[in-house]
Amino acid sequence: MRKINFLSISVLILLNNFIFINLQSEIKNKIVVKVGESLITSIDVQNEIVTNLIIANQEVTAENINNNKNYAIKNLINKKIKRNEINKYEINNYSKKDLQDFITKIAKNLNTNQNGLKEIFKKTNIDYQIFIEKHETELLWNTLIFQLYRNQTNINVIDVDNEVAKIKGNKSEEELKKIKNDIENKRKEEKFNLFSRSHFSNLENTVVINFQ
Repeated sequence: MRKINFLSISVLILLNNFIFINLQSEIKNKIVVKVGESLITSIDVQNEIVTNLIIANQEVTAENINNNKNYAIKNLINKKIKRNEINKYEINNYSKKDLQDFITKIAKNLNTNQNGLKEIFKKTNIDYQIFIEKHETELLWNTLIFQLYRNQTNINVIDVDNEVAKIKGNKSEEELKKIKNDIENKRKEEKFNLFSRSHFSNLENTVVINFQ
């Protein structure tokens, strides 16, 4: 067993032994990684790789598959870590609008709509619902971080006012109000992202990763 500190080395060892012979052939599903008590299987890795290629509008070729293995494994491990923490705090609420906006954006990038996106996944034999659940995890994680750190995201209003004053010029009150609001939102988002990264980093140092 290895702590996640050794993730980079372990992933390289795993990927050297994990081969996609043919995406159209039947692949025996086996456990390849344990993240705490959670499991990642060979089918999970296949789904993740092909999903990433679809979203990036890249061809599903042997070269692209090999180039995305490392990224896919890390994504799956990160997802398991986040899911375990989400379950620990029993988080089940997230913005349905944010999820729909994400789906619409991905579909638009692929010059289609939601139904067309589902059809793309169907044709490549990849589970569309797993793709949705992956983003749900991110949204649930955002809810968790907000609940844990919402009282620590206050910003210095005086600093914001000073920043607005520097660019005041001949702008109208309405324009200045919008600028101030944008600056406040940006600083809150920066703090939120900082707490998110910090919380996840702390989890990484406690989770045991076992490569099969």
